[in-house]
Amino acid sequence: MRDLRICFVGDSYINGSGDERCLGWIGRLCEKRFSRDFRLTFYDLGIRGATTDEIKERWHQECRTRFPDGADNRIVFQFGINDVAEIKGEGRRVEEKASVRNAVQMISEAAQSFPVLWVGVPPANVACSPMRPSEGLEIEFQQETAISLNQRYAEAASSLGVPYLDIQSPLLSSQDYMHSLTRGDQMHCDGHGYAMIADLVDSWTAWSDWFGR
Repeated sequence: MRDLRICFVGDSYINGSGDERCLGWIGRLCEKRFSRDFRLTFYDLGIRGATTDEIKERWHQECRTRFPDGADNRIVFQFGINDVAEIKGEGRRVEEKASVRNAVQMISEAAQSFPVLWVGVPPANVACSPMRPSEGLEIEFQQETAISLNQRYAEAASSLGVPYLDIQSPLLSSQDYMHSLTRGDQMHCDGHGYAMIADLVDSWTAWSDWFGR
């Protein structure tokens, strides 16, 4: 029987932060593909607040410890929204050029050993910006910086030959999704928003090809 192991690597959107059902998009996505015809094991390697500076230092070890020899081991990446965050008094967490460099380093290295998919940057939650996740910390988001990073990531993925799913464009044009950003934890979308992301990924040919349908 096929032993399919998938590591989902990234930040709070991988983790599903703010979802009242605690499923996020990856739980909903894998539920859609569950079958007794093979064994599907998925790992949530999303850390809330993580930037590409931080993710690049941990992804390899965290995936390797979950990938046994002989299994069908694969990786899905999503990151970047924390890179564009502006911390009051400090500036942007990771500048665009460095963010793209970090992404290319991770994706290119991973793709040498495993099948890889790259899910794009979600819309910035400007409706709830500025955010105050903890005492003394104020974070602001601009939609323009998220849009720009998403475009740069898509270009990088194309140059690397790695499938990239732009979820930002359809979600930005969806009033339903943008409203979901105000119904979550005031930082992320609610469960309905995550379900919309799951639907976008599930209808992606590159993802469906992993399951032969």
